[in-house]
Amino acid sequence: MNAEALRSPALAAAIELLVAAVGGGVRDIVVCPGSRSQSLALVAAEFERIGAVRLHVRIDERSAGFFALGIARESGRPVPVITTSGTAVANLAPAMLEAHHAGVPLVALTADRPAELMGTGANQTTRQPGLFGQLVPCVTLPAPDGSEASLSLAREAGLALADAQVAWHLNVAYREPLSDAVPDLSERVTVRVTGAALADAEVSGVSEEVAAAWPGDDGDRRFREGPGPAGRGLNAALAAAIANDLAAHASDNSRSSSAAGGASSANVSSTHATVARNLDESLAAYGTWPEASSVNGSSIATQKKRVELVDPAEWPNALVVAGDRAGRIGEQLAHKGGWPLVAEVSSGSRYGRNLLANYRDLLGENSSIAALRDAIELVIVVGHPTLSREVPALLKRPGLRVIVIDQPGVPQYRPIESVEAVDEVKVLAFGSTMLSNADEQYLLRKEAKRWLTDWTNADLALRQERDSDPEAPNVAASRSQDFRERARFGRTELAVSRERVTREILADSMWRLTWPHDRLVLAASRLIRDLDSRVPGKRIHVHSNRGLAGIDGTIATGLGVAEASQHGDDLAAHGGQTRVLVGDVAFLHDVGSLLIRQGGEDAPRIQIVVGNDGGGTIFDSLEVAKTADTASFDRVQYTATNVHIQALAAAYGWAYRRAETRGSLEEALTDRTELRMIIEVPLDR
Repeated sequence: MNAEALRSPALAAAIELLVAAVGGGVRDIVVCPGSRSQSLALVAAEFERIGAVRLHVRIDERSAGFFALGIARESGRPVPVITTSGTAVANLAPAMLEAHHAGVPLVALTADRPAELMGTGANQTTRQPGLFGQLVPCVTLPAPDGSEASLSLAREAGLALADAQVAWHLNVAYREPLSDAVPDLSERVTVRVTGAALADAEVSGVSEEVAAAWPGDDGDRRFREGPGPAGRGLNAALAAAIANDLAAHASDNSRSSSAAGGASSANVSSTHATVARNLDESLAAYGTWPEASSVNGSSIATQKKRVELVDPAEWPNALVVAGDRAGRIGEQLAHKGGWPLVAEVSSGSRYGRNLLANYRDLLGENSSIAALRDAIELVIVVGHPTLSREVPALLKRPGLRVIVIDQPGVPQYRPIESVEAVDEVKVLAFGSTMLSNADEQYLLRKEAKRWLTDWTNADLALRQERDSDPEAPNVAASRSQDFRERARFGRTELAVSRERVTREILADSMWRLTWPHDRLVLAASRLIRDLDSRVPGKRIHVHSNRGLAGIDGTIATGLGVAEASQHGDDLAAHGGQTRVLVGDVAFLHDVGSLLIRQGGEDAPRIQIVVGNDGGGTIFDSLEVAKTADTASFDRVQYTATNVHIQALAAAYGWAYRRAETRGSLEEALTDRTELRMIIEVPLDR
């Protein structure tokens, strides 16, 4: 690309940034309309035209942020959200904070005003660097002037965007002219399309230095030691700009002397040099890149991996707890150690023969196996437990040994001061650290097996007691020669079908009808706790925004998950169904995200199931409900809702079903004729 041929340095820099990002693996770009960001948005539109990316346009930045979050959660790839300056950036804050606490690579790509407009009262101008606080790393690029130095920074920013593994804010200043006619970019990025999935892109027109440090086609886009500024990897110079805001944004009053014109090439080059000189300090202070992953805010590049060896014979009375986003590690540890498993519904570990589906009751004050509960000596925690009070209470028990496995890019979980934090737990062969004869080994194994069996038997008894599914139909009766027996069969089945939906029936039906190629997205409503307290083990994909556990953006997140799963690399998921389970308050909080398919944009298959109990019944379970004045409590906590959901569905162009009975619920959930449906399920308070 010949930058001199473009009238707008902003456009030239936007092209370099997004060419590098798409070449580095970015497959989805979310755009919110705006003036200051027009060059980025138009380049993204050009990439959509040539088939290089999937472009998604949203008019509400908050919804856009959570939509991108859903894509990033499901795909594991970084997803940029392009916004203009001012309050547009602030509207990304809920999604950015959730992404940080959940370890999701969401990138806020925000356009900003140039340095000379800071502190002047210019329209839509505020201090954008650091707007998401100290938790989200921020890099600010000064307004480009068309020089090679400024274009180099833009390219490095794009490559860093493609390599992002955590929530990240890339703030880019632009001055007028903000855009020009976007040239044909088909020769800059070549994409091989396979079905609905986009394969890795090939980048052309990059420097020899970039080519030498390119990660290759193995899919590993992480930073590593290698060629590049200061010998610390290709994007090291850009990494050094984290949270330093660069000179252009150091202060609202420190505007350049060229306030009426623009920054000189010398200024940009000087900034670039300053960034490189500050490399080591920045990498030590912030954890943006994998070689400087954040542990207590410092680099762990030179730290030794913390591995804890555990012998199941030495610690037979152990328990494994898998919280949100634990992945398969929780189940694998429990299986190898022969220990009971507590796995939250969004953990990714809720399956296997060691699972305790009714863990709340088994660990609670009124446990039917109190002696077993009190005999726990070791708890291994992976992920972020958030859904019960019983688990935190257990972890605080005096004398209990607690090991927590830290996960890269995710804030630390420290339920107690004496926690043992490690990077990995290795389960040793049974008895490998103990000196014992064959008889002692036999007795130890017998006791360990009894420990697990007693836990799982108690859980099975509770599951059978609380099962909401009706008894299996007597098929033979339906074929009986006796018409009275056939009639009784018909009446029984009709009664089952007409049974009113309860929370238990809703939870069990959603879980039973979801399969590995489907996706289930759960709001931070009372309903996720209903599932977590009862559903059995099943190896399915469950998403929930449990980083901060807010109800924000659940519909948008579900749409993002559906988009990524049905157009991603997992071909099996392309034919799957995404279901989003929300309460009425969470639904209304994000109702604007129902606005999809604008401008001819495609939309995924999705069902939004609204458990409508008329307000925030999750607060009914809190202590305040027992002490507060009833009228005051209902006014400010329960916050009763009275909205015509069917009318909302029609207004946004969604199909609608109302499911009051077991039969109508299962009929709606298994409906494959409607691609996008809202299913309203009335529930008692």
